[in-house]
Amino acid sequence: MAESTPTTKQQPAGLRSRQKVERQADILAAAIAVMSEKGYHSTRISDIAERAGVAYGLVYHYFGSKQNILSYILESLWDRFGKRIQKISAQSDLKTAEKLTEISDYMLDTLIARPDIIRLLVQEIVRARHLETLPNIEIARRIIQMIENIFKDGIARGELPADADPRLLSIAFFGSIEMVLTSLSTGIFSPVRKPDSRQIKSIKKKMRVFINGGSFGTR
Repeated sequence: MAESTPTTKQQPAGLRSRQKVERQADILAAAIAVMSEKGYHSTRISDIAERAGVAYGLVYHYFGSKQNILSYILESLWDRFGKRIQKISAQSDLKTAEKLTEISDYMLDTLIARPDIIRLLVQEIVRARHLETLPNIEIARRIIQMIENIFKDGIARGELPADADPRLLSIAFFGSIEMVLTSLSTGIFSPVRKPDSRQIKSIKKKMRVFINGGSFGTR
């Protein structure tokens, strides 16, 4: 007699867990693609399910709502940004301007690697502000605090004027990076909404001039 195919309950727990993770990853990837193309408000759960190739109800089962999906995506993104900025900040051999340049370069590299995520970020969070009560906004505030600490350290080391305002500088720097990403991903900077590596390399150089030649640079 041929062996029967195991039901879900009969499958090993490890296999079920792996399948769950894979399905969730497929749903999140589909959500990023659809939301970056259509926008958050125009995206339906059915759109995400169709793109992921899963049942409509499975999306609700794993995430509960469209808002929860977006929140999860952005929390993961902000968390990744935060860890990288923390790592850069901890490099005591770098001057303030060098740390800011590394942060700027990283954000621009992310635009090349994942333009869909950056487009989703700037269109649906930075501009729309419709999820201010969700945790990802608090993570963004913590990132600004990390940048503020970089400026505080620069003041303590004599690289910036003693009367410089680290809070204001951190917001100004974060805002400048935000606007660069927004202009690149929405076509404000250029009609080409998908800049290539050559264009990003040029923009990196210009941002270095901005960082080192402006109020963010050394004395």
